[in-house]
Amino acid sequence: MSEDFDRLKKIGVQKIHEKTHIARTHIEAIFNENFEGMGSVQLVGFISILEREYGLDLSDLKSRAREHFKSQKTLEESAKKVKIFAASKKKRESTLTYLLIGLALLFTLLYFASRAPQSETIDIKEELTPALSVISDGNNDSALDTNSSQDGLMESTGVEEEIVIEPEVKPLSFKIMPKTKVWLGYIDLSDYKKRQTTFANELELNATKNWLLSFGHGHINIEINGEVTEFKDPKTVRFSYIDSELKEIGFDEFKRLNRGNGW
Repeated sequence: MSEDFDRLKKIGVQKIHEKTHIARTHIEAIFNENFEGMGSVQLVGFISILEREYGLDLSDLKSRAREHFKSQKTLEESAKKVKIFAASKKKRESTLTYLLIGLALLFTLLYFASRAPQSETIDIKEELTPALSVISDGNNDSALDTNSSQDGLMESTGVEEEIVIEPEVKPLSFKIMPKTKVWLGYIDLSDYKKRQTTFANELELNATKNWLLSFGHGHINIEINGEVTEFKDPKTVRFSYIDSELKEIGFDEFKRLNRGNGW
């Protein structure tokens, strides 16, 4: 209901941030109905938190948000179809060009092969045969001498056995420790399955997988294999965790790694 939305605006950005721990920039975007910097699931999650914390009915706002992302998805799909059509046409033209070049080369080779003198080939083969026989006999004698020398060397030289000590492999670990309650959306890059949660205690993820992470704010510590990194950012922060390496990324890189989706 619009009345509940107006009541929420009167509470103010700062007080809502202190109670819900949603980033101020996201609260302002919701008030202005500017949904570009958030994903559909993330935005609906924020609105649900506001409804629960203040006992409001924001169903009209949810409907407008869903309609926005629905129209955005339609535009993205149309752009992809145009791109795929252009790439397919270019590929067909390239294939035809290579085929014509290949046929031209084939006809050229057949032409020269048909004009080569046969008698010259036979004479060269007959002259080379005795010489190759002599070389073959000489190589056999050399091979016998070499094998004999190697056998004598192996008998006189002792072979030492090398002992290889395998290094101890420590298990990987990936832990998130928020300083205050925080919203987290995380995506498993093996199947692009999306999950979200709001938590204040330590959260551990499978360190052997690759992840995309989006936090409602950046007041967090992240521990990887016992090494802790501290972050202090009141705004939304995003990370990629690929091949056991954590990297802070922007919205565009997050969208690229997520197959073109903002969430």
